[in-house]
Amino acid sequence: MAFKYYNRHPKGIETSDCVVRAISTALDIDYLDCRRNLNRSKRELGFNSYKESKFLYKYLQGFPRLIFKAIKGEPRIKADDFTMLHPKGTYIVKLAGHITCIIDGVILDTWDCGYRSVYTAWEVK
Repeated sequence: MAFKYYNRHPKGIETSDCVVRAISTALDIDYLDCRRNLNRSKRELGFNSYKESKFLYKYLQGFPRLIFKAIKGEPRIKADDFTMLHPKGTYIVKLAGHITCIIDGVILDTWDCGYRSVYTAWEVK
């Protein structure tokens, strides 16, 4: 398991902002600039929220995407497994009910989400 507490929120508030935290951390951009960009992009693309999965797939479509399909009878790969399979690189990772940033095999988040199933990941660096 590779987890490090990291909160990109400028005031250190722990809130339901995982999309902004993950994207701003992975792309190394200012948190507030990232949130403004996400809000602008969701309006331009016709979405109600930047937290919608379909919006994220559209917003991140320019990055190489790794897809982790469910295989009948087998458990899905967990975020902890992902860190071991991808020890180098920067990824925005869509988990079950959450999105996080993994850099060089370390989950950077406000809580340890390593037990969550991985659905897809975008390699951003």
